[in-house]
Amino acid sequence: MEDSIKKLLMAGAVAAAMLAGPAGAQMYVGLGAGASRTDTNETSYKLYGGYQFTPNWGAELAYNDLGRYRNANIESWTLAGTGTIPLGMQWSVFGKLGLAANRSRFAGTTNYKDVLVGVGVNYIISKNVGLRLEYEDFGKLSNQGAGGNSRGNNLGLSVNYRF
Repeated sequence: MEDSIKKLLMAGAVAAAMLAGPAGAQMYVGLGAGASRTDTNETSYKLYGGYQFTPNWGAELAYNDLGRYRNANIESWTLAGTGTIPLGMQWSVFGKLGLAANRSRFAGTTNYKDVLVGVGVNYIISKNVGLRLEYEDFGKLSNQGAGGNSRGNNLGLSVNYRF
């Protein structure tokens, strides 16, 4: 549990650093949970922050706890470019493409980097608060891919706050 708290604090520090940008910038932070698929079905958690350069283009940094993979914890740090298409005043769809740095904690493995791909839908509740439903594919989870599923993906729901 202490390790989980350290991870959340680290992710919070990254999100806070992103908030130190210029006033009036389109920045956001979010927190969510979901269902991940590694070699088993797992519960996942996510903390993320982003910067919207224009209404259509942005960048996002996230910490993802994907649950367990081969009986060890698996986590992923992601950095992605985002593209958003508004569908009216409250709805939009988005896609993301970037890098996933996947870290598993079982013997004989190393950190593994792969392509992150994601799609989702946003719903704006108020000026600053929104909901997000998204699917992300984190690619290969480790350098040990023999047998079973060595890829990770996630379907998650999150709430975000825009500044």
